[in-house]
Amino acid sequence: MLDTKNSVAATTERQKNINNINLNTLFNFTKSLDSDVEKFLVIRAFYQLNYFDLEPNDREVLEELLKPIGGTK
Repeated sequence: MLDTKNSVAATTERQKNINNINLNTLFNFTKSLDSDVEKFLVIRAFYQLNYFDLEPNDREVLEELLKPIGGTK
């Protein structure tokens, strides 16, 4: 039972770290890209791969970034 509790706590902590680190890394990485198409593809891939791990407000931010470039998903 202790292993299960530790596993749940570790997973929860991992998800928090994934969101914070990856969003910051994503935004810094997209600054280095030259074209809007490249930025769109990277943001869209990140959004699709991490959809269920993202907080609702993070989803909204990414959706807003995708709208002016070419779509929502």
